[in-house]
Amino acid sequence: MNIIFFNTVALGDYLVHSKLIKDFKLKYKCQITAVCSPYNSRIIKFHDHIDEIILYDPKWSFYKKFKTLRKIIKKKYYLSIVFDCKKFSMLSNFLLKAKYKRGVLMQKYKMIFSYKFFIFYPIKIIAFFLYDKYVVHKRVKYIDKHYYLPATWIELLSDFKISTSVNDIYYFNNKKINETEKKFLLKKLNIKDYILLHLDHKWEDIKDINFDFYSNLLNLSLTTKKNILLTSYDNKSEYFKFLEKKINVFYAKTFVFLKKNNQNIFLIKDPDIFLQERLISNSSLNISCHSGILVHGSGANKIELIDILNSGEISIQKCWTPLNKYSVILKSTNNSDKINLRSIFNKISKKILKHNFV
Repeated sequence: MNIIFFNTVALGDYLVHSKLIKDFKLKYKCQITAVCSPYNSRIIKFHDHIDEIILYDPKWSFYKKFKTLRKIIKKKYYLSIVFDCKKFSMLSNFLLKAKYKRGVLMQKYKMIFSYKFFIFYPIKIIAFFLYDKYVVHKRVKYIDKHYYLPATWIELLSDFKISTSVNDIYYFNNKKINETEKKFLLKKLNIKDYILLHLDHKWEDIKDINFDFYSNLLNLSLTTKKNILLTSYDNKSEYFKFLEKKINVFYAKTFVFLKKNNQNIFLIKDPDIFLQERLISNSSLNISCHSGILVHGSGANKIELIDILNSGEISIQKCWTPLNKYSVILKSTNNSDKINLRSIFNKISKKILKHNFV
């Protein structure tokens, strides 16, 4: 029995249905082919239940895409699943031979007077020829109320009686790749318990971030009596440049440690995705402005996560965040007024002490 699935977009889009694919393999003992981006293959190639990986990149030449298409359609499949709603994936799904074909329709709407007119991509008449069953996802700016995206994938394959639960959707780094490197790093820094914050460009719009970040980190460390571990990858933000000058830095690419002071705040600079996941798995609490790796890494390892979001982002981001051990702190109000960094960190400290995360 051959199964093929298509997910050529973001890594997180694969991770939220990764356990579903694993559970399908366990039940049906099938041969699974993944059509994915080169970026996603960095994770998928370590998933032993995936028997074959076919790479696809939209930047490729027409000839290379055609060769990939020929490779896909030369087999017969029991089930084909289009998770990404991309043209190449839908075309391949249409041309290949499979007993069952599943996929997703993207929905938006137009308001004419007081009525909503829904528009689907692909349109339903085309979907009739593409799929024997599909689910509908809302385009991001048309999400008007919360719905849980992983539950829709489980529903898409519900007739196959797969045991996957919405409370356990991840199959990420089960081989614990870079566990040895993580242990070496923590031993080098001489730390065990820590709070982890992942820093990226999404922190830039927080009020007073450029000059008050270090003092708030110090206060968080003193309040919670815990080490603070910061991670960041290829961060070119101004706030990060100011912060990096003041803190101890461990360079993950070279494993060189530059100690600048005796404070228990440490930056792990440019860790690869597996080292990042291992550090997430060992943390008492993870904090980010909705970084994908922090959200999915925390969910996969069932570690408490605080998401720092704008008010208007909450209903969108909760469509795929973990159902448990997840909470939100606002960085702006419903009126788009920015909340200063000190207030945000005070709320983080209170939440930590109240719920005894650490």
